[in-house]
Amino acid sequence: MPAFKRKIFYLSGFDPRGARFYHQLYAEQAALFGAKAGREIAVGKRRREPPHSVAWTVDDKGGEKGGGDTVTDHVFLGWDDVVRSHWVKNPLALLRRSVVAYWNFTRLLDWPIVRTFPFGVRFAFYYPGVSTILLPVLFGLLLALPLILLLGSTWGVAAAALVGLAVALFVVKKIQGFWLLRFIIFNDTLASDRLPADVDERMAEFAGQIRASLDEDWDEILFVTHSNGSILAVPIMARLLDACGGALPDRFSLVTLGSCIALIGNRKDSRRFHALLERVGQGDFRWLDIGSITDGACIAGIDPCVSCAQPRRARLFQTSPRWFKYCDPATYQARRRNKYETHFDYLRTFDRISPLDYLAISSGPRPLAASIEAFKAENHG
Repeated sequence: MPAFKRKIFYLSGFDPRGARFYHQLYAEQAALFGAKAGREIAVGKRRREPPHSVAWTVDDKGGEKGGGDTVTDHVFLGWDDVVRSHWVKNPLALLRRSVVAYWNFTRLLDWPIVRTFPFGVRFAFYYPGVSTILLPVLFGLLLALPLILLLGSTWGVAAAALVGLAVALFVVKKIQGFWLLRFIIFNDTLASDRLPADVDERMAEFAGQIRASLDEDWDEILFVTHSNGSILAVPIMARLLDACGGALPDRFSLVTLGSCIALIGNRKDSRRFHALLERVGQGDFRWLDIGSITDGACIAGIDPCVSCAQPRRARLFQTSPRWFKYCDPATYQARRRNKYETHFDYLRTFDRISPLDYLAISSGPRPLAASIEAFKAENHG
């Protein structure tokens, strides 16, 4: 029987780490997944695919628990160099631009829509700023009063400032707060009427790569995005749909993991993005969206097209990864406390295998449509 042939295009979030990090993560998780699933999975070496992509082959030979051979060509769509060019390095500029970005989000959000979101989702809009700016400042102020009473006003204020700064740096480092603030700043930039030229050009290039694969002999084509990649999937998908008359082949699917489309999809000033999102929402294609409320950098459970004027036609299946079900309780509690690592758990395997485990849908012989049905049966009766 011929091997099942899959093509994956993977678009990372706002991450300066490139293909080497993601290839290593995939290889580690494939080994864990294969051991639990009783399958022999070989992850090949990285190879360059000019101008900006890196690819590797995933060869699933099946194994003791059955299933046919599967060969997956996994293409990492490289834009880490673009990320680094937008990576704010100066601490004072980072703080100043973070305050401006939060002011823009607060005054420009479409609050009649956003007010209908669950509280946890609304908090996710502000989690980076609250955790990296507000809480350390409040903690420093709470420390100031007893230190002033103990040491006198001048020395007390100085001591409180030093202690507050130390606490702030500890908290920020612990939760990768500087990355979260850069994430907010970048998305404030994306919400403007025009994408930065380097971002726009790279997304056009990626759309061309994916479009070319539709003419090739693949049993399945998955466009997988993570985190900020979900926002950038919108201009890519709009180009693909324009090129294909509004409908994509049934063997093609979009997968958004830890999506944050609502971050700018519900801003009143993002007119260009809204127009692109309208076109995507009216497209005919399968769309799997997985997001968790335990993930502090994800806007989970909100229809990406909630702000669109026309009812969505895209075939969206939206769910939580159900980490609490597929983890042992101790593992789940430990992992959910680390919000940064939780944001990357979409790419990992767990104590028990889910039908929508990323390794399952990216290496195994079951097409995505069948994996979604298996997940529904397992989690929704």
